[in-house]
Amino acid sequence: MIRPAIAALLTLSLTAAAQTAASIPPPTTGILTQYTYWPNQFVEFVGDELPYSMLEVDVDQTGKQPIYNVVLTQRPSGKRITYSNSDALVMAAKFQGGEAYKVAMAFEWDGNFAVGNTASIRFTMADEKPFEFHFVQGSDVSEQGSGLTDLHEIPLPVLAYRELGAVAGEGTALQIGNVSAPAEVWKEISKPPYFVGYRGAMTVAAHRIVLYPGTESWKIASAPTTLNTGSAWELDGDRGAHRTIRIDKVDGAHVTVTTTDARNPGIRVTTVATRTADAWAIESARYAPVKDGDKHSVTLQFTPASIDFIAGRKTKFATASIAATGATQVVTMKSPDWAKGKSLTEETVAKDGVFTVTAK
Repeated sequence: MIRPAIAALLTLSLTAAAQTAASIPPPTTGILTQYTYWPNQFVEFVGDELPYSMLEVDVDQTGKQPIYNVVLTQRPSGKRITYSNSDALVMAAKFQGGEAYKVAMAFEWDGNFAVGNTASIRFTMADEKPFEFHFVQGSDVSEQGSGLTDLHEIPLPVLAYRELGAVAGEGTALQIGNVSAPAEVWKEISKPPYFVGYRGAMTVAAHRIVLYPGTESWKIASAPTTLNTGSAWELDGDRGAHRTIRIDKVDGAHVTVTTTDARNPGIRVTTVATRTADAWAIESARYAPVKDGDKHSVTLQFTPASIDFIAGRKTKFATASIAATGATQVVTMKSPDWAKGKSLTEETVAKDGVFTVTAK
């Protein structure tokens, strides 16, 4: 079934200057989207001692070299400042117009999920101040800790979903320079004297979807002239990025493709779309890690006027509306309640084999 709100946006006109007349433009949602997945994540909601509302520490120790990513959210602007030991993650943050720094990091954690267990990370910030975060596990890891993190303070549509989680315990604290910000008691979930939780959390299998503002341009370096399994689009970004969209399955006009991006090689996106005349109708886009992607994923399911955000196979955790006019569409969050009303206007312009997506 054609999705008219999406299909109208995705009619890309490619001239002979870059493509042959018979070339087919690539299927794309027309929405600037960043997806990240982390096997483990530690968070503290920071008090007034420091000019940050939240600290996020992302950890991936599954590869040959461990990857660490630290994000500080400024108060009240919601600006995200990234520190990482990964060139790719620093590049990706800068690509989106963010502030990001590559630094050496020292991380200590034995990987056990036991109440009272600790994790810590240390590095030197861009202003030469020492950074240290100490996390204490305050509850068992369980499905009771799953679900969305309330990120109402961030003005953008940012959805952070936890598959399993645990609450922070006493002793969890962030220290920058000589200023310490210990996690405060989480009154809403604490039931003293039986249980006292602190404003922080540990996640096992953390997903994050960000609909972000900015502009991206992609030149179509090569494109198929027919929809055949194994054919691919090769796209060159305006800031040195490269993207490959490969056709996995063709059933008439119904196509499944997989997208890989040099900026985020650990993630793949599987898109299901239908091509009618000169337009693509996007039905779904499934984001997942390359490793264990069958176990962990988030899918954006499109209908003519909405998007459902689904974890795994069936857990819907957010919805948004889409209102399209020509090459422009407005995406507005409808749920959860704390994200309701957050909105971005997305526009796609195609010319001479280059398509540009602008979100604001």
